[in-house]
Amino acid sequence: MWSAIVKKKNVWKQKTSSTAPETEPESIPVPQFFRSARELAFFLLEEYRLNNQFISDSLQRWERRIDLSSKDRRLAMEISIGVIRRQLTLDTLIESQLTRPREKVEAPLWTLLQTGVYQLVILDQIPVHAAVSETVELAGKLKRVRWKKMVNAILRSIDRLLNEELATTPQANTIPLSADRYRCFELELFDDPKDNPAGYLSKAFSFPQPLITDWLARFGWAQTLQIAQWFNQRNKLYLRANVLKISRDDLLEELKQAGVPASLGTEPQSIRLEEIVPLESLVGFDAGKFTVQDESAIAAGNLLNPQPGETVLDLCAAPGTKTTLLAELMYDRGTVVATDVSDDRLDKIEQNASRLGLNSIQTQLIHPQETTLPEGPFDAILVDAPCSNSGVLGKRPEARWRIEDAAIRELTGIQSHLLHLALDHLKPEGRLVYSTCSFDPRENEDLLQNVLLDYPERKITQENRHIPSAPCDGGYQGLVQ
Repeated sequence: MWSAIVKKKNVWKQKTSSTAPETEPESIPVPQFFRSARELAFFLLEEYRLNNQFISDSLQRWERRIDLSSKDRRLAMEISIGVIRRQLTLDTLIESQLTRPREKVEAPLWTLLQTGVYQLVILDQIPVHAAVSETVELAGKLKRVRWKKMVNAILRSIDRLLNEELATTPQANTIPLSADRYRCFELELFDDPKDNPAGYLSKAFSFPQPLITDWLARFGWAQTLQIAQWFNQRNKLYLRANVLKISRDDLLEELKQAGVPASLGTEPQSIRLEEIVPLESLVGFDAGKFTVQDESAIAAGNLLNPQPGETVLDLCAAPGTKTTLLAELMYDRGTVVATDVSDDRLDKIEQNASRLGLNSIQTQLIHPQETTLPEGPFDAILVDAPCSNSGVLGKRPEARWRIEDAAIRELTGIQSHLLHLALDHLKPEGRLVYSTCSFDPRENEDLLQNVLLDYPERKITQENRHIPSAPCDGGYQGLVQ
């Protein structure tokens, strides 16, 4: 619920290199209509750079100006999100081929170079000639013809560099930049992993070095490498069957008959898609037969285990993915009160409930500074708190550049407030699940244990700790009774 407030307050400042480009040319006007995937990706990244704008927010604002096929729209999303996700790796590669200081390169030109290098190095479906020629051509469309020579030279130089490395370095001694295209890390521009493992993983996998240092201390080299790879690859999509409309087995059979490779997941309602499939092509979505939801998130509702006839509170509800799971678990009998801080966010919950055919959900607007909640007390409460998103850095690429100690401290203050508020509205015999999509103990078990010092009658009776890649995204759930 408070996640929207955190965004607006800009708790997390965009992290940029100390050598980030400083030269700003005259602004490049946003076109009236986007008719090229690469053009849309460029302007999405510029909005992110200039205004710290989330890619999803820019897409929503420009929706009526996007004149692209579904395929080109997906390519624009792949490039823009991918550049944010892999920016440190891309910047390292670009800087290695510069003949001038980075700060002398115009910032929009740097964005254009990032898009080209991402296509060249990370995307396996883009031929080299297309990655180079399309990026050079885009410079002309942006009315920056003078950029063409530099863009062409940098991209071709990087391609030669990587091809030379592949020809001279045994594959057994290399690690892929992504799961999609084999690129070796035995480049001099990366730190030696034996001498500086944190520096190596930071640049090679594109994560802030303090974050990598923390993971190495907690998990060691092998698991940290596994986590970093997990966040940079295309991972399986999970569906949650709406058991009020269809059994999981029947939904699986419908998907297979439609030519969608799928298999049963580990949660009772979950199905794993074995290939990347556009959501609009999946049978049964409009009919409300399923919801897209990762298994680590499904586990939160299953742990709370709401029963038919109960009164349940979802304190941080939008967009309603977990809210609707609670209603389904209750067989849509009882009441689920879903609260949030804006009408727009409540609308999303209501839209999801309508699609799934659920009637037990009641939405209620509350102010983030309020210390009271809807009438209670409640049989069960889900506190799906705003967090650093450290467990879902693959899906939320902007988040990896916003994780810092100051942000964690502010977030834990919000999380603690929400927990106290919820516990004050829980029946004596009731139960509460505290859930985040973080795997940082400061936001999870450490915080929950500290809050419960004020409620000696309450105990943590079960905990789920999800480490990214084993086998889903990261997260935490603690059951309090």
